[in-house]
Amino acid sequence: MEVFFIIKHTDPKTFEAEFLSFVNNYVKKQGGKGPKSAEVRFMGDTIVYFLRGILTERERKLIQSPEGQRVVIESRRVFLEMDKEHRIAKFEEFLGCKVLENYESWNLENDSATAVLLLEKNMWKSS
Repeated sequence: MEVFFIIKHTDPKTFEAEFLSFVNNYVKKQGGKGPKSAEVRFMGDTIVYFLRGILTERERKLIQSPEGQRVVIESRRVFLEMDKEHRIAKFEEFLGCKVLENYESWNLENDSATAVLLLEKNMWKSS
């Protein structure tokens, strides 16, 4: 089964690299620090991406206590909520379609995060 993009690119690997670059640059610009590594999975109308090495030195120290963990989670949650409209608009601009649903989660012990984007259309088709 051959798979190809029906969006900006015809080469899935090129689009994957550009998408990860977009995510890394966005996270770094908005949060002051980009992830150490990232990977992405494309599944029809859904994108799942994983970020590793997301914590700042300050957050690494804070999460050593239960109160610090709560502070880090709450500050990240508040920031994501404050930035949501801007972030979704940038993703939609990059992807060229609407983002219908967006989910994010962190695993502080593993210094990682994941996000799921549900798009208005299937961005890829098989032939």
